[in-house]
Amino acid sequence: METAEQLLVQNYGIGGRYEPHVDALEIENDRIATFLIYMSDVEIGGATVFPKVGVTVHPKKGSAVLWYNLHRNGEKNLNTKHAGCPVLMGNKWVANKWIHEFGQEFRRPCSLSDWE
Repeated sequence: METAEQLLVQNYGIGGRYEPHVDALEIENDRIATFLIYMSDVEIGGATVFPKVGVTVHPKKGSAVLWYNLHRNGEKNLNTKHAGCPVLMGNKWVANKWIHEFGQEFRRPCSLSDWE
């Protein structure tokens, strides 16, 4: 599919974590947005943190978070740098859907700003 990647389901057991990163790849038809779905509750740990904006999202089964990886001008949004904290007790099940630029041209609201 050109407008999005296949759904990626992942499991993080005890000690499972994901190092700080951004989802944008700086390629043609880059990942414009990320949709992260929490498929399980985690007893202790497993939060998704966005350190540059001071946001922490604790996994709760059935909840999800969406963020834009690119500014409207196509530049990588470094404020979306995020990490998965270690799971200390339980299991963390998530599903990621990465949405690409192509096919979204008329779906994202326009802005008068050159940077947004």
